[in-house]
Amino acid sequence: MSGFAGVVSLDGALPDTHLLERMAQTLAFRGPDGTHITTKPGAGFCFTFLRTGPAPQCPSQPCSLDGNVWLLGDVRLDGRDDLRRKLEQHGDVFPSAPTDEELVLRAWRRWGHDCLPDLMGDFSFLLWNDEARRLLCVRDLMGARPFFYAPAGGWFSFSNTLEVLLLVPQVSPALDSLFIADFLLQELCSDPDRSVYREIRRLPAGHKLEYASDQVRISRYVSLPIGEPLRLKRPKEYIERFQTLLDHAVRDRLPREPSAIFLSGGLDSTSVASVATKIAPQTAGSATLRAYTMECQPLFDDEEGRYASLAAQNLNMPIEILSAASCLPYEGWDEPRWRTPEPCHDPFLRLRRLQYQQIRTHARVALSGYGGDDILTGQAWPYLVYLLRRSHFGTIARELGRFLLTHGHIPPLRGGFRARLRRWFRQTDALMDYPPWLASQFAEEQHLRERWLELQKTPKPMHPFHPEGYSGLADNFWSSVFDQDDAAWTGVPVELRAPLLDQRVLRYLLQLPPVPWCADKELLRLAMHGLLPEEIRSRPKTPLIGDAVSILAASGKWSPALLPAPCRAARTFVDWERLGATLRRTIDSNLWVCLRAASLNYWLKGIENAGAIR
Repeated sequence: MSGFAGVVSLDGALPDTHLLERMAQTLAFRGPDGTHITTKPGAGFCFTFLRTGPAPQCPSQPCSLDGNVWLLGDVRLDGRDDLRRKLEQHGDVFPSAPTDEELVLRAWRRWGHDCLPDLMGDFSFLLWNDEARRLLCVRDLMGARPFFYAPAGGWFSFSNTLEVLLLVPQVSPALDSLFIADFLLQELCSDPDRSVYREIRRLPAGHKLEYASDQVRISRYVSLPIGEPLRLKRPKEYIERFQTLLDHAVRDRLPREPSAIFLSGGLDSTSVASVATKIAPQTAGSATLRAYTMECQPLFDDEEGRYASLAAQNLNMPIEILSAASCLPYEGWDEPRWRTPEPCHDPFLRLRRLQYQQIRTHARVALSGYGGDDILTGQAWPYLVYLLRRSHFGTIARELGRFLLTHGHIPPLRGGFRARLRRWFRQTDALMDYPPWLASQFAEEQHLRERWLELQKTPKPMHPFHPEGYSGLADNFWSSVFDQDDAAWTGVPVELRAPLLDQRVLRYLLQLPPVPWCADKELLRLAMHGLLPEEIRSRPKTPLIGDAVSILAASGKWSPALLPAPCRAARTFVDWERLGATLRRTIDSNLWVCLRAASLNYWLKGIENAGAIR
């Protein structure tokens, strides 16, 4: 994805050109196809361009229609033909194929803020009104593209790359203790606007930021809808409509150049691959679609490689398989080039980066099967309760009866009964799993026991019949996942795209009756009939059989006792002696939790060695 950064001053001060040059140099890894720096009174912008497609892109930014409102950012739109037709109906004339950036500028000129909910795709961008001295920053609904900002010293600094903002002299690199606390407690900060640095914020997914008169205002501009279940006349209509939407989602993301797909042995990524191989000859000519897979053989009996190879062979797609067993936990983490923008709890980070480096030799765009589990493994119980409360007894009898006749069993209820029983039996000790190795002073200052209890609470359901799926899509989980697949984390300019998280697909899925369509991915299985090998299409959802870290520790091939000593900053957050005692007697799933402290220590040591910590 292209890189962008800049600074604006509402009083018209001249930006520091040397700072912009340093920003552009730091962003160079994102955009090998061109670098542009623009300065004007009160604003300075830099842009590094990555050509991806399939739609035309603006290679030089910021860009403008009228010389007053300027767009800077990373924009890839879905449904661009629909947006163009809507603009043409209101009088816009397009002499040639417009870029996505031009479509955004035209929509903004035509409808202002009202256009934002209609923008679909992967984007983070800003609009700077030169005359009015107003700034608008926008991030897409799912958070596929990052956006960071820091108001400091009379300047508003911004970028899609966190570390660029550390170049701004007025921005302090002091760490955010609450972010680190959440990382140690659950690996993910629950506050979507925080970053690991106290003075650098991230714009949450689906939100806009307005900066004017030295005031920053942030508000949500788009959300996933909540409505009534969709009722169609024939079952085949549900399948056909989904197939059409998935085709559109893949087509809008598939470039005309060679591209890649992360392929597992599961149903989600193989379904995306199946649609992509059908569409590619229509849009990309002879461009190659290549699969990339990771497997853990012979560490444990991992069949992902076999199933992925079966799918690739069936789709006539070349495949490259990376052995995860060849890497030990934290291998290479002492090297400065492995340092991530924020703390990362992936002991096998080296493997992920090696896989992205493999892809980079072939493609700039990689498709993913992300998103299939949220709604398509839906819950029958909330849906049945929803129907009962509305006295829809006939619908209950008809849909349950049809499912029972077809499958020979009732649909999975997934009512959370086991979790409630566990909570009931353990209600006398809600702190049972609270990490005992947190530094006592840090825990007291940040009230971490209270924070732990707060994080254990189940949020109130927002969707009446897709509660878990909607919650998983509405919180900041997916934006965090996308952040860690961003080029700033992988080190290579490869853009990840997830068709199953397309807004059109999600809006449709959230209308589906969970019975039968979301019971064990029934809709996806029926939609892929005849397109995937039956062995994959009918394969049940299979969790990873083994925990590679625990297996390596139990076998003696790797030991947490070999982890490096803590740096000075790590002792602020972790009682290292107590952590060591816990690690010596832990080789089960609790080992993963304890290793969060080790992951943090590696990250802190890296920025301490780089002189970027206070």
